[in-house]
Amino acid sequence: MLVGKILVRRRCLIVQYSWPGPMPPARRRGTIALIRCARCKGPLYQTKLKGQPRQEDHEQGCETFIRAIRIVRYADELKRAASKPNQGRWRSNRRWRKYLLRNAKKLSVAACEPDPVAVVRDLSVQYQAECQARDTPADATRMAEMLMKACRRLALGEAPAPIVSGPV
Repeated sequence: MLVGKILVRRRCLIVQYSWPGPMPPARRRGTIALIRCARCKGPLYQTKLKGQPRQEDHEQGCETFIRAIRIVRYADELKRAASKPNQGRWRSNRRWRKYLLRNAKKLSVAACEPDPVAVVRDLSVQYQAECQARDTPADATRMAEMLMKACRRLALGEAPAPIVSGPV
């Protein structure tokens, strides 16, 4: 039996349930904050538990779920691109791989949010700021530009451009 209470913080409604029985795996004992999908208002319990978007949490045909799946697929492509051996200098290759893996993690986390489109738009703005920074090396600017364009396309619901093979 779940015991619930409603909290209002900073004009945001958060429903919290205490879980008195055995806890699901990888969860600490205490309170679970129930977050809902921005579109269909389904509780995102399985999504938060598994760390990736789950169909059980959304209504059939929920656009937010479809876009979240596209975001996860792109994050997987980034991980695959990071695992491929590239020709080039060792240091720039290592920097490229670390950058791809770090940003794949950011996209995976964004896909599990209640409104992944808004989070991806915010990431696009961050990548644009990285592109415009004057003290960034040329290869880092190129990587940020690639991710900025991909995030913009993902936010629109389109397929992103292919990943550039590696550092130059």
